[in-house]
Amino acid sequence: MLKINVDKSLFEDILLKKINILEKNISKYWQKELIEVEIIEDKIHYNIKKIKKINIINGLARNNPKLVIECKNIVYNTQNNTFEFYLGKILEQKNTHTQDYKDILIQELIHEKQELKDTMNRDHLTGVFNRRKMQKDLSMFIKQNNSHKLVAVFVDADRFKGINDNFGHDTGDRALVYLGSKLKKHAKLLNGEVYRYGGEEFILLCFVKKELVLKKLDTLRIDIKSQNIYHPNRAISMSVSIGVAFFNECESKDELIKKADKGVYKAKKNGRDRIEFG
Repeated sequence: MLKINVDKSLFEDILLKKINILEKNISKYWQKELIEVEIIEDKIHYNIKKIKKINIINGLARNNPKLVIECKNIVYNTQNNTFEFYLGKILEQKNTHTQDYKDILIQELIHEKQELKDTMNRDHLTGVFNRRKMQKDLSMFIKQNNSHKLVAVFVDADRFKGINDNFGHDTGDRALVYLGSKLKKHAKLLNGEVYRYGGEEFILLCFVKKELVLKKLDTLRIDIKSQNIYHPNRAISMSVSIGVAFFNECESKDELIKKADKGVYKAKKNGRDRIEFG
């Protein structure tokens, strides 16, 4: 039976069925093991031997694990100059600690599922959570024991259309990424999360004492203006209008968001770059 020695990582991938093609570079050893010469009508023909089973081992491991695995086919890949072993079902296994490998696979699957879930919940441009995640979190937050401290902060970039129209959408995207990063930074200080609501609109859902909200949000407002967005023609400054609403003054989560939005409307009407309560 043909024996192939592989490293630990590759051995685990084969055992867990993560790969079904094993590659080996062409060498004199493999040519000797796999190529058979046949003379037909005074002509030499080179054929790849038919091998039904392969013994795969991890020779450096202390317990010397091994697999006997079905070999469906062996192909010579001319482009990569490799032999490709097409692997089938595992016929025998020894010292493989199957349960440990299953646990590893389960953990990897859980991790991949969590990564996919996180990707689905985030805005692809700014990296903050999206509106879908906001709705789910909001439904959860209003049921918590500390829901009386829940604050909705609606943040809208001022004159954002002008940035897109005058400097291009690429610059507009950079401005949104910049704004998202500032909001993420201050969301931690506000004991909350930030979400992109749509376009240049963001929402912070946070748990903070009412008497501290205005001071902390004013620090956010000033911080956003502290840096400029780069553009070859000229530096671009940003400001935001902010609306605030408190859940203990609302009858529903929908009213909470509407009141925060109303606060933004007031801020725009009263000159922008300011904070208003809904």
